[in-house]
Amino acid sequence: MTYRYNFNPSIYFIADPSVCGGRAIEDVVRSAVAGGVTCVQFRNKSGNLEQIEAQARSLQEILAESAIPFIINDYAELAAKIGADGVHIGQGDVSAVQARKIIGESAILGVTAFTKEHYSMIDAQIIDYVGTGPCYPTLTKPDKAVIGIEGFAELAKDSPVCVVGIGGITAQNAPNVIKAGASGVAMMRSISLADDPEIAARAFLTTEIIT
Repeated sequence: MTYRYNFNPSIYFIADPSVCGGRAIEDVVRSAVAGGVTCVQFRNKSGNLEQIEAQARSLQEILAESAIPFIINDYAELAAKIGADGVHIGQGDVSAVQARKIIGESAILGVTAFTKEHYSMIDAQIIDYVGTGPCYPTLTKPDKAVIGIEGFAELAKDSPVCVVGIGGITAQNAPNVIKAGASGVAMMRSISLADDPEIAARAFLTTEIIT
């Protein structure tokens, strides 16, 4: 399935095995999908490559029958190897140009951008979306300065590609991020650590953030 120019980042769930409340990441992803997430990113910062590949393939199989794109964080070569729908890279990872060469022209490429300098380097022919934040305080990266809604809006307003708000996103504050110019919101703990990830994911549907 081709997603590059036709994917929905409205409810962008980031699944990390270390942030699943002791549950299997596969079970959390199944629940999140049942709850209505529109995109799933697999993030693993602590496993070895063999473990990461095994988990990636497992999640890819879960999403295979859905219309939800499967994006891998950081590992462009792994994304290409298993045929994932895309990859998301940070400022300290492989360059966007290199990542695009690795994953090919049809895969989704997202990057993290949180300064005007980062935005000035976005090439819409190469990059499909940017993740910007933190919009709110976040435990994922507690040392990173929060840019807030005003800072987010300032960066997003002239973006040549769609922007996904990241950092401390909940169903309650998600509408503020959308109003500030986001095409979608990305979340982790608000779904993965919820007592019922399916219900937590469905809460985002009721906020009228789907674009």
